[in-house]
Amino acid sequence: MMMRRLLLLLPIALGLAAHDVRAQTCAPAKTALVLGGGGAKGFAHVGVLEIIDSLGLKPDLVVGTSIGAIIGGLYASGYSGKEIDSLLRTLPIERMIRTYEPKVSSALGLIRPLAVWEKADVGYSLQSGAVRESEVNAFLSSLMLRGNLLARGNFDSLPIPFRAVATDVATRGTVVIGSGDLARAVRASAAIPVVLRPIHIGDQWLVDGGIAENAPVKVARSLGAQRAWISLLPFAGPDPRTFDDPLTITTVLLNSLFEQDTITAERRDVLIENATKTFENLNFSRGTTDSLIEVGRATARAAFAASPCLKSIASGATSTRKMPLPTMVTQVGFSGARIVDGDLVLDQLGLIAAKPLDIAKLDLGINSISHHERYRGLWLQPTGSGKDVTFHVQLDPAPQRSFGVGVAFDQFMSGRLWIGGIDRTLLNGDVEGIMLARLGTYEQDVDLFLRRRALVRKSYVPVAIEAQIKHESVRLFSGDGELPSAETRQLVGFIGLKQDPRIGVWQGEVGFDARVWREPLRNTRGTFGLRMSAFRAASEYEMGSLVEALAFYDFQRGRFDVGKQWRLAGAMDVSAHLRAGWGNRLPIQETFALGGEDGFAGFRIGELRGSQEVFSSLLIRKRLTPLLHARVEFMAGDVSDGYGTLRRVPGTTLGELHGGVRAGIEASTPVGPIRVEEGIANTGQRAILIRVGRWF
Repeated sequence: MMMRRLLLLLPIALGLAAHDVRAQTCAPAKTALVLGGGGAKGFAHVGVLEIIDSLGLKPDLVVGTSIGAIIGGLYASGYSGKEIDSLLRTLPIERMIRTYEPKVSSALGLIRPLAVWEKADVGYSLQSGAVRESEVNAFLSSLMLRGNLLARGNFDSLPIPFRAVATDVATRGTVVIGSGDLARAVRASAAIPVVLRPIHIGDQWLVDGGIAENAPVKVARSLGAQRAWISLLPFAGPDPRTFDDPLTITTVLLNSLFEQDTITAERRDVLIENATKTFENLNFSRGTTDSLIEVGRATARAAFAASPCLKSIASGATSTRKMPLPTMVTQVGFSGARIVDGDLVLDQLGLIAAKPLDIAKLDLGINSISHHERYRGLWLQPTGSGKDVTFHVQLDPAPQRSFGVGVAFDQFMSGRLWIGGIDRTLLNGDVEGIMLARLGTYEQDVDLFLRRRALVRKSYVPVAIEAQIKHESVRLFSGDGELPSAETRQLVGFIGLKQDPRIGVWQGEVGFDARVWREPLRNTRGTFGLRMSAFRAASEYEMGSLVEALAFYDFQRGRFDVGKQWRLAGAMDVSAHLRAGWGNRLPIQETFALGGEDGFAGFRIGELRGSQEVFSSLLIRKRLTPLLHARVEFMAGDVSDGYGTLRRVPGTTLGELHGGVRAGIEASTPVGPIRVEEGIANTGQRAILIRVGRWF
């Protein structure tokens, strides 16, 4: 009888025990949102956050590694998932991560180096060239500005407490960062080896946290988390069939550095294994990131729907704390720069002690200083409480010396080599020295200039002293034949204001120019006057618009060159180009070659030359593969000689309107584009253009 009663009571007891276990599992608990690393795959985290927001959930703690630290830092700063999505769409992330594209300095102009060496503490090292360090650091300082001002050195003061996970280079141990500059913390957590430099914080050099703990669940539990929502970004295993590709094997070896964490999820956890294996770590294209966000939404929606504790989690969710931003700057200081440089930086940031904080100007200043090649990083390091904030701005100097080399080849103009460099240590760092030597079959020149920033009406302007020596063999043609080249030599001196090209921003130079030159069959001549120009770069290697004038005693010359590009559907882009030039009593080396460095369809480069020029073109490029484009360019133009306007010269091509089309293939390579095209003019003349690299 007793046994029968026990058997009858056993199911009830087991049910009560199971209910008690589930009740304990679903009871309110400190919850951590854990965001793993994985480069561009981290955009899946944004979709996960959108689902968490839609369910009315909030974690008590956010812990992130690498891209997880960047996304997590924004979320902990009070941004919603949708706000993070909108914020990241406005930023040029894709432009910052690129193939190998090293850079010496914008002071050398729009030329592409093949390789660059930088002076480090123990000698010269090869520049990685995959990212622009100053751009990435400024990007993160701007992105994390709100959180940085809210935290003011203590990440527990954020709307949601936050931790970034990095790796100690020396010990390979896990480093959990919960204080200091928020942007610097997430930058350390995302310092992918080879791609980004380590970050020095305290007495440690830190790299990507994925090397120590890519999915920092253990860190979250060590901080008291009893429940975790874990968003993972799985890596695909290597495909041996791709090992013949050096870039692929490099990526495989790089991925092998990261800890492939084995996650043991507890019953109360929510494990979100995003389907990211087919995505590349460094592909930040808009289409890819949109797909990743959708992957995150779908995976998180399914994971939370399957959670047995979803209702109790939602009912016990904490609300985000409302934190006020500071409004008053109490003190300002800086380190890592000379006093003059530091004062200039603080002025651009709009930081003045005992004055109101202008967050908009501060953000604008951060982005502006990213173009100052003297600095590699800028960290605000704010502290304070309430409405007050103190800034201890830390400037990381750029390499003090760097130099590079570049090459190009053209079947018309033969090979060309440049060697150039910059030294920022002259006169204790007060003066920059720049040298550029360009050597080719038909043209050789050496350009040297010193530049110092001078204070003019509370603004610093770049004052330069420049000297150039140049030899050019101007090619001359008659019909199908070529005449002996006109050998010219020239010495130029310049003093004035000289700015560097910047993408999408008008810059310029103006100053006093004096020069001496010699042409065939003429005595040595000299002149002096004003040199003025305004220019705006379309890319690091292409001039978008240019207006230039030389107003000399002996001759005058002016020209403008404008361009516009449109990106169309179907992987197609269209570029329009218009240029015109006018000159009076020009030396032969200053005359205009129709079509400029690219020449004119159907003619040899430099074959049509005169004192006046009008030229226009329309280029259509269609992407065939990621590395290959088809090109078709339509051209029209005219050159002439003499006073006044373009005019027809009987018995010559001068003043005759020409039309033409050039078509071919362009391939992207590590040394720059390789173009193979054939052109035909309205006169019936044909010419093939073969060019390797970007001409300079």
